[in-house]
Amino acid sequence: AGHLVRYETIAGAPSKAANFPISGALAANGLTEGSDAAYTQYSTDVVTLTVAEAGLVLAISDLLAASDIVGLDHYADQASQALANKVTVDILALATGLNGGTAAGSTGVALSELNIIDAVTTLAANNIPGPFHGILHPQQWNDLAVGVGASLNPLNAPGSQNTYQTSNDLTSPIFDGGMREMYGVQWTVSGNVPLANAGADRAGMIVNPRYAIGWLDKWGARTEFERDASGRLTEIAITAAYAVGELRDTAGIAVVTDA
Repeated sequence: AGHLVRYETIAGAPSKAANFPISGALAANGLTEGSDAAYTQYSTDVVTLTVAEAGLVLAISDLLAASDIVGLDHYADQASQALANKVTVDILALATGLNGGTAAGSTGVALSELNIIDAVTTLAANNIPGPFHGILHPQQWNDLAVGVGASLNPLNAPGSQNTYQTSNDLTSPIFDGGMREMYGVQWTVSGNVPLANAGADRAGMIVNPRYAIGWLDKWGARTEFERDASGRLTEIAITAAYAVGELRDTAGIAVVTDA
């Protein structure tokens, strides 16, 4: 989910926190010829993010290590994937707090092309510039793909070939996580998109990654092996220190539709 956030690092810095400046809005005024222009007051707000540790520790017994067909590196790789999933989940959990908590879409109703148009329109009305990045749950992608040729009109309709081209261009492939571009939004698909409304919905999002969400990194995934001879096992510790948080409320919007 790194494409959805504004990334900063404090690796090597003697601090656990950092400020993300949020620039204020400026307005230009008419000027009078021959007269000094008055100074315009400008202020910069900040959002402070403070890192914390996250991770997991595996204990691989000597008997398991000697009996399994995989090595310790396999377990370390699986633990690293679990940590990466946690970072993604933490970022995506911020979706429903964007745009004052007002989402595009309706609870219990399948995702439609109109929901995406409404979300982009909201960001534009908030004077948020592109580029936009969005993420959907596979079920949301399914609902959108089913609409090709029905509620989602094919490119240069009519014609079955155009229906095929629309489905190919706009809604596939998803198996590498990508869904290309639609309505100026670069899309990805992830099973980590969280549930919302007591499990009735999924909460995807559309954001300008420069403004909406911050990710502060102290150190990335760090793998360490430690021998416990008395326990006849090897500990594998995977840790990271980071923080994620909302920066500008109006720079993103959740897309909440039927799960």
